[in-house]
Amino acid sequence: MPDQSLSRFKLDSPWGAVHAALGPRGLVALALPRGGQKALAAVLARRAPGAETQPVDPESTVAGRQLAGYLAGRSKRLGAPVDLEGLPDFTRRVLEVVRAIPYGQTRSYAEVAAAADNPRAARAVGQVMNKNPVPLFIPCHRVVGADGSLVGFGSGLALKRALLAMEAGGRGPR
Repeated sequence: MPDQSLSRFKLDSPWGAVHAALGPRGLVALALPRGGQKALAAVLARRAPGAETQPVDPESTVAGRQLAGYLAGRSKRLGAPVDLEGLPDFTRRVLEVVRAIPYGQTRSYAEVAAAADNPRAARAVGQVMNKNPVPLFIPCHRVVGADGSLVGFGSGLALKRALLAMEAGGRGPR
């Protein structure tokens, strides 16, 4: 992906600004409010070193429209293409398993590890979640501890709790 031009946009949410970058194959990076633009730059430095970004209207992209609907509580669908090129096989498998977790449901780290064909890798799943390049589209907030407890969310447990509550109630953000 180096020397490639990417589109970027910012959306406001009830929790703060969400920043995203897209390439020709789909969403490359997304940063939630706690990390903001600095977090987006860090993901892009790993995923697309040297790439230039150009601002676009979020409504001009499928990902932007879907994300706006989700953040407003109007939509459950975040199915826009994501670009996982260049990620290790295990990481890709984990991210694909997590992407398939339905809206309003959760899975434990151990369940994700087993579904990714490595049942002893629950801790490694946690590391993949920690570096998830496109949260929400790959809903790492839906991955919980074995006992259902909320653990390990880089944007803070308050946001994880709020997202899960929004999804459980099927209503917009509170």
